Formats: sequence, structure tokens, C-alpha cells
Amino acid sequence: MTHPQSRVLHHAETIIPWLLPALLLFSRALADTTVVFIGLLFLYHSYQGKSWDWLNQAWFRLALLFWAYIVLVNLPLSVSFDESLKYALTFIRWPLFAAALAYWLFVSPQRQKQFLLSLVVVTVFVIADTAWQYFYHVDWFGIERFTEVRLTGPFRNPVPGTLMLRVWFIALFAIQLWQLRHLSPWFKVQMYPLGLLLGLAFMFITGERMALILFFAGSVMISSALFIHYREYRSRLLMTFLAIGGVFYLIMLSSPDMTARSVTSISDKLAAFWKSDYGQVFSAAWQAWQQNLWLGSGIHTYQLTCEQLGLFADSTMQCTHPHNLYLQLGAETGLIGVSLFILLLVGIYLAALMRLIERQAWLTATQSFVVLTVSFWPLTGGISVLNNWVGALVWLGVGWVLAVSVILQPKPFQPKVA
Repeated sequence: MTHPQSRVLHHAETIIPWLLPALLLFSRALADTTVVFIGLLFLYHSYQGKSWDWLNQAWFRLALLFWAYIVLVNLPLSVSFDESLKYALTFIRWPLFAAALAYWLFVSPQRQKQFLLSLVVVTVFVIADTAWQYFYHVDWFGIERFTEVRLTGPFRNPVPGTLMLRVWFIALFAIQLWQLRHLSPWFKVQMYPLGLLLGLAFMFITGERMALILFFAGSVMISSALFIHYREYRSRLLMTFLAIGGVFYLIMLSSPDMTARSVTSISDKLAAFWKSDYGQVFSAAWQAWQQNLWLGSGIHTYQLTCEQLGLFADSTMQCTHPHNLYLQLGAETGLIGVSLFILLLVGIYLAALMRLIERQAWLTATQSFVVLTVSFWPLTGGISVLNNWVGALVWLGVGWVLAVSVILQPKPFQPKVA
């Protein structure tokens, strides 16, 4: 007779992969609740099966080390103990969530495929809803554009590019894992550039510059990997990417206002970076960091420190967050905290990529690298990955690439040229 708790775990393993994309994407509170719930289920799963091997993973031990630092050292010295307490104690939910995905929910190729199917469906829905808002100024739910050159899609906030950037490159794994044997090899290869073109167009119409820059950079890396992996199709791939460039150029010409916002303004900001809004925010974060170089002001206290120092007293800008993960960590946890977090990232990258590199699975390794790097690349600005909405998607990516490495998926299909 099956134990009731075992049935609960079995149902969770079956249902959660289907629901995960929607649970993490459409509600800040629901995303955080889902992360905590899955983490607790994973702990119970490990307890019931006496399977605690994942605690021996180097990257998770580094996560525990960083957590111990912010709880035992950073928290007691925080400029606002009450403000830091919750965030210090609950940081561990992120790596625990990633471990739950990598070593439990995503260990089955079947569950991986189910998750990808759900993710692709949700992605198509978000694309369609956001495109509708782009053309008709209001989406299917009556949500209007945030501004003329910033869209919200179904999220009510101007973040569709920021959120979808974190899952788009995960969705591209469907091309490999679904096999799609009824399609010709060349058609399968073409699905990569088509997916990248669709992503570029989506990021462009959202009006989110950083999302567009990061997506473009990730697309260049995956395109390079395609040329290496599919040598037989290099000439065709070259023609395909030239055609994609032409199509994207036409899209830009069709929307001069969005082009000015998403593309032209990038060079303007870079030309006078330190006078731009990004430059001012980065500079303020650096000044806040200098108040306590080694230990920081306390986790989740940047806004308070910024306001106390009056860093934007002569500006219309506000102290919200530094728009950069490492500057935020520096200001809040100091040089020691940043160093420990970077060690954690090194552990994650090594765990996710080394097996793939050893097997020369270059395309899969590149995709995994891109999934991680669009969130952890240091020279980026945007919502903090410690935020409970974006953070859930970032650590979803961590869990996904670790799972891909753990079960050592077969090499992508090898096309045969007639």
C-alpha cells in the first residue's frame, strides 16, 4: 500500500513541471510561494528517501557559505537589522529551489519535456498578448501600454522583456529534447535562428534596452555554436542569418519611435554613460558601497543607505535599487559578500558546463552558458536577481542547466546531408 506522503510527492512530481512556467511568470507573490513550497517538498523528498547527496555538491556548499556569511556576519552589522532579517534568513530558498529542480523535479527526461511544452505554450501566449498591445495599444486583458515606447504585455508592469529573457533560451532546449523526428534535419536546425529572430523582435517591441542587448549577445553566442556544431549546414545558416538581419532591419524601419528607444538611444547612453540614468545609478551604488567597503550596509538596505546619504538629493531619480547585481551586493554585503557570491557562481558554472564540455556537447554547453550569463553577466543593468519575481526565473535557469548536466542528455541530433 502506497504511503499518503509518497502519493503527495508523486503527484507533485507529475503536476509541478506542467504548472511551473505560469506559477513563476505571472505573479510576484505566487512565484515566491512556489519557490518556497518546492524547496520544502524537496527537503521532505530527501528526508523520506534518505537522499542527501546533493548537499555534497560544491556549488551548494558555496551557497551555504554565502548564506552563513549574510546571516552570521552581515546581518548583525546591518544598518537596519529588522529590514535585513527576513532577506538574510530566506536567501537559501533560491539555491534550494535550484537544487530541487536539478536533483528531483527535472531528473526525468519526460518531466523535462513536459516542462518545456508548458513553457513554450506560455511563451507563445506572452508573445501574442504583447504583440497585440504593440499593434492596438491595449492587450487582451485591457492593459494599456506603460508608455508609447514601453509595453507591459500581461504583466501590468513594463517588464515583459526582463522576464521572458530569463526563460527564452531555456525554451530553445525544446528543439533538442523533443527530437521532432517527423521533421527534416535542416528544418530542425532552422528552428534555432527562427526562435532567435522571434526573440529579438519581441525584445525590440517591449522597449527594454538591456533585455534587447542581452538577448542579442546570447543570440550571437548560440549562432556561433550552431556554425561549429552543424558544419554541414554552414552556408545555409549564413544565408538564414543574413535574411534574419534583413527582416529585423525592416522591423526597425517600420517603427522609428521604438527604434529610437530600443536601439539608437543605446549609443547615446554609452557616449555619455556617467551622465545617463544608468551611470548615475551605478555611481550612487558605488558611493553607498564605499561607506562599508568590506562588509556592506546589510542585505536589502541599499535604498535606506542611499536615502540617508542623500545620493539623489539633487536629482529627480529615486533610491530604488542599483540596477546591477554586483554593485547591489557590494553595497549591501561588502567585498567579502561579493567575493563569496562570485565563488558560488563559479561553482554553478563548473557544475553546469564541465560535463558537457568534456563530452564536446558544444551547442548544449553554449545554451546553458547563455541561460546563466543573461542573468549573471556583471556589466548589465536591471531588476535585481535577488528580487522575488525575477529571482525565481533566474534560479529556474540555474536549476535547469544543472539538470541538463546531471542527466547527461544525449548530444543534439546529428543532421545527415543527402
